[in-house]
Amino acid sequence: MNFAEERDKAFIKAVVCDDWKAVQKYSKKYGVPMPKKRNVMKAGVYKAVQYCTNIPEDVKVLAMQKCMELGFNPLIKPYEPQAESEDKE
Repeated sequence: MNFAEERDKAFIKAVVCDDWKAVQKYSKKYGVPMPKKRNVMKAGVYKAVQYCTNIPEDVKVLAMQKCMELGFNPLIKPYEPQAESEDKE
């Protein structure tokens, strides 16, 4: 099983079964830092699920609902670089 397949399997198990052991094991194996606050960690996974191309749509919808129940926006905002301030001259 490759990196992405292992991630997707762990994410699906977390979203559908609320079983976070596979996510914790995955994060340790690959050195992925996880937030200490459980709700923040869950929201991060729920958000990430939205961008995994091989996760089924019904799992994405469930992840979106769970993320919103935690009070988080279920989507990741696109990165917009800040213009350099004119003060730095």
